[in-house]
Amino acid sequence: MFVNQSLEQLSLEVSDLETQFHDGVYLILLIGLLEGYFVPLYDYYSAPSTVDQKVHNVTFAFELMQDGGLPRPRARPEDIVNLDLKSTLRVLYNLFSKYKAQSST
Repeated sequence: MFVNQSLEQLSLEVSDLETQFHDGVYLILLIGLLEGYFVPLYDYYSAPSTVDQKVHNVTFAFELMQDGGLPRPRARPEDIVNLDLKSTLRVLYNLFSKYKAQSST
Protein backbone atom coordinates (compact mmCIF):
# COMPACT_ATOMS: atom_id res chain seq x y z
CA MET A 1 0.00 0.00 0.00
CA PHE A 2 1.19 3.51 -0.90
CA VAL A 3 0.99 4.78 2.68
CA ASN A 4 3.04 1.94 4.16
CA GLN A 5 5.68 2.19 1.42
CA SER A 6 6.25 5.78 2.46
CA LEU A 7 5.95 5.40 6.23
CA GLU A 8 8.28 2.40 6.39
CA GLN A 9 11.15 4.90 6.24
CA LEU A 10 10.15 5.78 9.82
CA SER A 11 9.46 2.16 10.78
CA LEU A 12 5.73 2.90 10.92
CA GLU A 13 2.95 0.77 9.50
CA VAL A 14 -0.71 1.51 8.98
CA SER A 15 -3.17 -1.31 9.48
CA ASP A 16 -6.33 0.74 10.11
CA LEU A 17 -6.75 3.83 7.94
CA GLU A 18 -9.74 5.07 9.87
CA THR A 19 -8.15 5.22 13.31
CA GLN A 20 -4.47 5.74 12.58
CA PHE A 21 -5.00 8.98 10.68
CA HIS A 22 -7.68 10.54 12.87
CA ASP A 23 -5.24 12.49 15.06
CA GLY A 24 -3.29 13.93 12.11
CA VAL A 25 0.14 12.69 13.22
CA TYR A 26 0.61 10.03 10.53
CA LEU A 27 -0.80 12.41 7.94
CA ILE A 28 1.76 15.08 8.87
CA LEU A 29 4.60 12.55 8.84
CA LEU A 30 3.46 11.16 5.48
CA ILE A 31 3.34 14.59 3.87
CA GLY A 32 6.79 15.43 5.22
CA LEU A 33 8.20 12.22 3.79
CA LEU A 34 6.54 12.72 0.41
CA GLU A 35 7.72 16.32 0.18
CA GLY A 36 11.20 15.46 1.42
CA TYR A 37 11.38 17.51 4.59
CA PHE A 38 11.23 17.08 8.35
CA VAL A 39 8.27 18.68 10.07
CA PRO A 40 9.50 20.23 13.33
CA LEU A 41 7.89 18.67 16.37
CA TYR A 42 6.90 22.07 17.74
CA ASP A 43 4.54 22.60 14.78
CA TYR A 44 2.10 19.89 15.83
CA TYR A 45 1.06 17.68 18.73
CA SER A 46 2.97 14.41 18.45
CA ALA A 47 0.70 12.75 21.05
CA PRO A 48 -2.59 14.65 20.84
CA SER A 49 -4.99 13.88 23.66
CA THR A 50 -7.86 16.30 23.01
CA VAL A 51 -10.15 16.83 20.06
CA ASP A 52 -8.82 20.37 19.65
CA GLN A 53 -5.24 19.10 19.39
CA LYS A 54 -6.27 16.52 16.80
CA VAL A 55 -8.18 19.12 14.77
CA HIS A 56 -5.11 21.37 14.94
CA ASN A 57 -2.94 18.55 13.57
CA VAL A 58 -5.28 17.70 10.70
CA THR A 59 -5.70 21.39 9.84
CA PHE A 60 -1.91 21.74 9.82
CA ALA A 61 -1.64 18.68 7.55
CA PHE A 62 -4.12 20.27 5.14
CA GLU A 63 -1.98 23.43 5.13
CA LEU A 64 1.10 21.34 4.32
CA MET A 65 -0.81 19.75 1.44
CA GLN A 66 -1.65 23.19 0.08
CA ASP A 67 1.98 24.29 0.47
CA GLY A 68 2.89 21.23 -1.62
CA GLY A 69 0.62 22.35 -4.45
CA LEU A 70 -2.48 20.29 -3.70
CA PRO A 71 -5.88 21.94 -3.40
CA ARG A 72 -7.33 22.16 0.10
CA PRO A 73 -9.18 18.90 0.76
CA ARG A 74 -12.96 19.09 0.68
CA ALA A 75 -13.13 17.12 3.89
CA ARG A 76 -13.23 19.10 7.09
CA PRO A 77 -10.53 18.38 9.67
CA GLU A 78 -13.33 17.44 12.07
CA ASP A 79 -14.44 14.70 9.65
CA ILE A 80 -11.02 13.05 9.83
CA VAL A 81 -10.91 13.41 13.63
CA ASN A 82 -14.41 11.90 13.89
CA LEU A 83 -13.19 8.74 12.10
CA ASP A 84 -14.96 9.40 8.80
CA LEU A 85 -13.24 6.79 6.64
CA LYS A 86 -14.56 8.23 3.37
CA SER A 87 -13.02 11.62 4.14
CA THR A 88 -9.73 10.03 5.16
CA LEU A 89 -9.61 8.00 1.96
CA ARG A 90 -10.27 11.09 -0.16
CA VAL A 91 -7.36 12.92 1.45
CA LEU A 92 -5.05 9.93 1.01
CA TYR A 93 -6.14 9.53 -2.61
CA ASN A 94 -5.22 13.17 -3.29
CA LEU A 95 -1.75 12.47 -1.92
CA PHE A 96 -1.49 9.22 -3.88
CA SER A 97 -2.52 10.96 -7.11
CA LYS A 98 0.28 13.50 -6.78
CA TYR A 99 3.03 11.21 -5.50
CA LYS A 100 2.30 7.81 -7.11
CA ALA A 101 5.17 8.10 -9.59
CA GLN A 102 7.57 8.97 -6.79
CA SER A 103 6.52 5.97 -4.67
CA SER A 104 7.04 3.47 -7.49
CA THR A 105 10.69 4.42 -8.03
